[in-house]
Amino acid sequence: MAIWFHSSLRQWHIRTRALIRLTESVLTLAKHPTASLSLSLVGTSRMRQLNRTYRNRDYATDVLAFPADPLKGQMGPFLGDVVICLPTAQAQAATFGNTPDQELLRLLIHGILHLLGYDHERSSQEAARMRRKEQSLFKQLSPIPSLTKKI
Repeated sequence: MAIWFHSSLRQWHIRTRALIRLTESVLTLAKHPTASLSLSLVGTSRMRQLNRTYRNRDYATDVLAFPADPLKGQMGPFLGDVVICLPTAQAQAATFGNTPDQELLRLLIHGILHLLGYDHERSSQEAARMRRKEQSLFKQLSPIPSLTKKI
């Protein structure tokens, strides 16, 4: 298992090791303990650019997932990339009744589930299935350590 982490956010202190350990725990609990992925934390303008380029939506969304090989539909050791917009996550945390770090975990789980083939936009049944899995993983991983701090 390998987690490649990148943050372009200079105004945030990220507890990288804790975030990587949490990512590994999500993969293990999701029954993919040998899988690898790339995780990036980005700002609003970068996320808006990615969302516009890949989804034709001109706003900064909270999380994007890019499967490594969506055409084959097979789970290889490298699942793909998860990109989280930390400012958006922080701003919407209270909406979901979460602390900012809990919201980061929720989005991490959401992105990883997309890499594993879950898709809440496919149908209401799939959305419910994904929501149940998110909630189950979130509950198993709570409480979580402090992950971020704005400098």
